[in-house]
Amino acid sequence: MYPLTRILIFLVFTIAAHASANYSLPVEQLFLDIPPNEVLQNTSMLPLIEPWTSLYIEAIQASRFGDAVWARYQIEGGIKHGIILQSNMTILDSIIEDAVGYKLNAPEQYAEAVAFYAGSSALDGHLDVISAITNISAHDLDRFQSLDKRASFSTSCSRNFLAFQSDCQELLQHMFKSKILIGDTRLVSSYGGCRLRVGPYRSAADMTYRTVYAASLLIEEKCAFSQGCCYFVSGWSPKNSGHRKICLSSKRTGCS
Repeated sequence: MYPLTRILIFLVFTIAAHASANYSLPVEQLFLDIPPNEVLQNTSMLPLIEPWTSLYIEAIQASRFGDAVWARYQIEGGIKHGIILQSNMTILDSIIEDAVGYKLNAPEQYAEAVAFYAGSSALDGHLDVISAITNISAHDLDRFQSLDKRASFSTSCSRNFLAFQSDCQELLQHMFKSKILIGDTRLVSSYGGCRLRVGPYRSAADMTYRTVYAASLLIEEKCAFSQGCCYFVSGWSPKNSGHRKICLSSKRTGCS
């Protein structure tokens, strides 16, 4: 066999084994929560778009984690001139908001993320993203302190990140409802513009898909409201001693 052919075969099997062994789970669960294999194999339940899918994978493979986070926050679209249309926030502000939420509500997992991003390549094109995640300032805490003051009721509603109630109802009808623990999954289900996300793994007691389903039914029922011609939903069940935070809305990231 020619040496070049042997090299090519070796590379193919090495890359395949590497993807299978390391990329079936998120490389970091707070900000890079989409497993690379779901992107590579086109198996994600999310409507992922180019060029961000390719940039997400390339950045992870090169350990340019700031670039990877930047791609993650744009990988589902909905961005215009650097503004997230559903929240009217800049991408960087949205990253900071999520980082503040994790620092306040999931400090152990946030500390793990800080240690992870310390290993980002010096060739990273978005070191500002790394700094935004790892260096939360007093000003950032003041701006987003309301994240720590949300009511600790079983269900709380919002007028931000609104999802069509019909999308959320379809999501709940078709989602997985087994008594299996969720584990390190962050995005439990998605339908249309509705997202069902949960807080970071180990930030509170784990829970089953059936528990998430039951809590989400309450959120959908309590937090539905009409605006103009349509009904919308946006709400969450705060974490407590029994379960992680559960979020039902159009928000594509976060849920601290």
